[in-house]
Amino acid sequence: MNTTTAPAVTTAPAPAAAGAEAAGPGAVPDLLARPHLVGVAEPGMQGLALWLAGSGATVTGTVPDRLADSPEVAALRAAGVHVDVGHDAAHLPTGASAVVWSGVVAEPQPELDRAQKLGLPVLGRAEALTEIAAAAGARTVAVGGSHNTATAAAALAVALGDSARFILTAAPRGGRAGRAAASPGTGRLVVDFCPDAGTHEATPPFGWQGRPRPHFVRHRPEPAVALILTAGANQPHFEDNPAGLDAAERLATAAERVVLPLWDTGAVNLKARLADRAERGLPSPFAYTVGRDPGADVWVMPIEWTGTAHRVTIRYGGNDHTYLLPVPGRSRALAVCAAIATALVMGEDPAAVAERLAGFHGVERSLAALGIEKGVSVVDSRARHPEEIAADLADAVRTAAATGGSVVAVLEPDGLARTRAHGTEIGRALEGAGSVLLLPVHTPLARVLDVTDPLVAIERAVREKLGKGAVRRLRSGPREPGFEQQIAALAAPGDLVLLIGPDHGVAARLGRRLLFHLAAPTAPVPRQL
Repeated sequence: MNTTTAPAVTTAPAPAAAGAEAAGPGAVPDLLARPHLVGVAEPGMQGLALWLAGSGATVTGTVPDRLADSPEVAALRAAGVHVDVGHDAAHLPTGASAVVWSGVVAEPQPELDRAQKLGLPVLGRAEALTEIAAAAGARTVAVGGSHNTATAAAALAVALGDSARFILTAAPRGGRAGRAAASPGTGRLVVDFCPDAGTHEATPPFGWQGRPRPHFVRHRPEPAVALILTAGANQPHFEDNPAGLDAAERLATAAERVVLPLWDTGAVNLKARLADRAERGLPSPFAYTVGRDPGADVWVMPIEWTGTAHRVTIRYGGNDHTYLLPVPGRSRALAVCAAIATALVMGEDPAAVAERLAGFHGVERSLAALGIEKGVSVVDSRARHPEEIAADLADAVRTAAATGGSVVAVLEPDGLARTRAHGTEIGRALEGAGSVLLLPVHTPLARVLDVTDPLVAIERAVREKLGKGAVRRLRSGPREPGFEQQIAALAAPGDLVLLIGPDHGVAARLGRRLLFHLAAPTAPVPRQL
């Protein structure tokens, strides 16, 4: 393997010492020395909590009752995070420096209400990440996009080696979503800035309007490198494509260098915007492109599946380097290629990157094969955006075709706001399935005042492509069979059941139950599964 020469870029824990920022770049900002995290086990919040605790902050947090015995809570406590179960004003500790919330909370929240009464700074997850990245300075490596960043961010954290610190929205398989440096202020910090971590809802009409006033963030991160994977619409974060593109441009222009994958239309549009800025004499980063065309700065040659890994040759700086990537799905392999491109642009040794990524199998729940029973394969997917759903389904269809089967897509749409805005696109993304089963929409809202049925648009779009009988709803009730029984009734030997949904939803818990039922159809499924 050739070496490319590229320009390098330059048990609760004890309370953090006062003036933590003075310890050097990358230390915990004073504002986050004693943070309280509301929804600490939510996707995106876990990585933040783990990094803070490992960096010397005194971290407390709360989770809803349903997550009391979850592996996420156990891991947080093992890392020194004090976790209370239930949202109660009494759980906000005296002396907290700030309160951080995930944005998932959509109902009245006593901890946030108490924080406002006490005059404590209340930060969203994005503001907390901004403060940390600003403190890290040029050691920050930013990963951004309107969606679909989890695999690339985790791969980049692995590619940069053991000295890298990271705050991720999803953990590498068998790993953690956050890691601090052995010594404060050392090592590069990979931060996944994508806002699409948990299930967010717009404040409902006539519902709780008392969301916390945003904390004014005085600092702006200036990452050495930004990898921006997507730039487009993603409700409720970005209303339309221009909004997503504007956010991507803000991150890109804060960085010294930016890496853009040419297989994403939004990233191509961002490249054009940055070129226009440069022509007009406005500050603009140096842009590197990664793509499947020889004209890209980092050329990803055709990807081949070996049976155990994706083999890909990447050309950068006139030298070719071959990688074996044991991640599931071609779309995931491309995401890892974007991470490799970023590592090469940063001056990492290609051979070292190859060795590190040889053990990277993707992120938790991302096209994860759960098992096979009675010839039926069961695969987990954390896809939520229409483009993510389409990519995972395409990979699942390729897998099922090898056994002569089809895909039974089981979808739990993520959030009422997203489903209402993107319902038709979600339905079209499912057109490769043999049949589609719809679970109720996953939402943190206890009450839904809007009587509009968000599943109708998905059903209509699926029927237009696959026919009336190709889509049905899964229903629960005392006289209804369990979801796993309804799914098993439609799956034949050779088929692949793709369970699509958010991390803490129903779909995420269905895999083991379905496999148990397939193996023992007459036995009751244990409640703990």
